[in-house]
Amino acid sequence: MQRDSLVRSVRDARIRRCTALTSLCVLASMGAAWAAPGTPVGSIFTCNVSGKTFSGDRMPPECANSEVRELNRDGSLRRVIARPLTQDELRARANEAKKRLEDEDKQLAQRRRDKSLLEAYASDEEIEAARAKSLESAAQAMARAKQRIDGLNGERKKLDDEAEFYKKRVLPDQIKRSFVSNEQQIGAEEKILNDARAETRRINELFDAQKRRFRELLAQGARPVQRNPETDILLDPRFQGK
Repeated sequence: MQRDSLVRSVRDARIRRCTALTSLCVLASMGAAWAAPGTPVGSIFTCNVSGKTFSGDRMPPECANSEVRELNRDGSLRRVIARPLTQDELRARANEAKKRLEDEDKQLAQRRRDKSLLEAYASDEEIEAARAKSLESAAQAMARAKQRIDGLNGERKKLDDEAEFYKKRVLPDQIKRSFVSNEQQIGAEEKILNDARAETRRINELFDAQKRRFRELLAQGARPVQRNPETDILLDPRFQGK
């Protein structure tokens, strides 16, 4: 009885041992199959820094500021990870983007001005007519200022003649005040005259630029917007400003 029990114990131990060995063999076989060549498992990251190559299953810290090649397990290229931009490069790229947007805004504004120009004028003659009308106010202001200055200069001459009688005497306060007032008024009229002259220059520069651009557009094949004075009285020069 004891002998039979001992035999069964030895046999069961051998069975358990074989079972354990079989499980280990199976697991080993599965691991070998998983890592077999040609079966992609994860990625390999590699970079070259100062002539040295760094690689790893994860991004090597040495590759932080370099271009990184992400490879499949079989060595084929999966993708290229660009080098991070420096602050100066980021700033340069931002400036380029800003300039590009500004250029686009300028082009859009120019197209709008061109459209308005072709809608406003049909010929050089119309541009010159508009120039003349715009110059009227400045011309009138200059004429009035010049006339006023001439009158004030006449008053100044009278004051000078009157002051001759007081060469060896104290000039009366009333005459002194008249001199000051005359000088101030002449200064004010000269400012009006200079402002009107500046406005004249500005208007002429504006219409010179418009005529130049108008001719450029026509040379490029653009055409003024077709208008019909018979249906739009505002376009008939006979009734403008009437």
